[in-house]
Amino acid sequence: MNTQAQSNVSTIKPATKIDYNEMIEVDAHERFPEIFDPNQYKIKIRKHRHPNCQKADMHYTPDEATLRKALAWWLAPAQPNPLGLVGETGTGKTELLLFIADRFNEPVFIEKVTVAMSGERLEGGYELIVDGKGHNVTRKRYSQAACGYKYGGLVILDEVDKANEDLSTSLHLFVEGKPWTLSVFGETINKHANCRIAATANTTGGGDSDRYITSQRLDQALRSRFGWLKTKYPSKAVELEILEKNFPKLTLPIRKLMVQTADSLRTAALGKDHDGNIDNGLGCVFSTRTLVHWGFYMMTFGANRSPYESFEFSFLGSIDNDEIEEVNSVVQRVWGDEINKPLGELIQKK
Repeated sequence: MNTQAQSNVSTIKPATKIDYNEMIEVDAHERFPEIFDPNQYKIKIRKHRHPNCQKADMHYTPDEATLRKALAWWLAPAQPNPLGLVGETGTGKTELLLFIADRFNEPVFIEKVTVAMSGERLEGGYELIVDGKGHNVTRKRYSQAACGYKYGGLVILDEVDKANEDLSTSLHLFVEGKPWTLSVFGETINKHANCRIAATANTTGGGDSDRYITSQRLDQALRSRFGWLKTKYPSKAVELEILEKNFPKLTLPIRKLMVQTADSLRTAALGKDHDGNIDNGLGCVFSTRTLVHWGFYMMTFGANRSPYESFEFSFLGSIDNDEIEEVNSVVQRVWGDEINKPLGELIQKK
């Protein structure tokens, strides 16, 4: 072996294991310019992005007031209460949590709560796999909640208001951060120092929602263990900004008509204050997510198609047949004849 080759070999370093719990301090303005001024505050983030990190939705714009409160919870020296986010579908509950976690390089573990979910299912289970020798072996598989609890990260209990009585009882020790006995494995795990717990819900756990019929009545003991923030739909101004950012080719008059349509349909579903205080409201709410989808398909369908065609594709399939006439009436009041004209013609009008 020549000298140069020997030199090259000697400089090769063995692979090192990444410490995903290693933290670095950064200027908060770099991560949250909408909240902090330059050099105002230092925050600690994970130095390395874990495989369980999730990129935030590029279409999402958080409500500043809610973001400030959620960040205050996140940055507190301790979290005696997990964070609960409650609000109508599409108000950005999960998106807010992913937005924050993404900027902290925080791994995310989402546990989808269902009506039929048992306490054991929250813990995990065993799975049959084929090992390297072709043999069938049984392997322990932690749930998403147990993974985040044991190894650190943000655990999201998605739609926690669907938890049945058995699961609600099982959640008590978990949300309190106490040693958690996984009965399915005969093992007790401790909450990692870098584990945060949050939950999302469409209701406050009263179990009496006409719109969210699978929501359950949560016991008071579980509800009181969370600190709750209410999420709401963005203002018209913010939704206009969202549409402009994502669909700059749509003119301002078109964007205004789209946002007014969304607002009018929310009023029809939730009442004039969008607080659910209405009798016989629409069964499905027109969310900001749906608004963005409408803009996407409006552009995708092209200049020769009308805004109504993309609206029909994005929203009408989610409502009951007996409500279609009312929805169409709302759309007609906002748009008039423009709703059925080719998009290209509307863009040319400016």
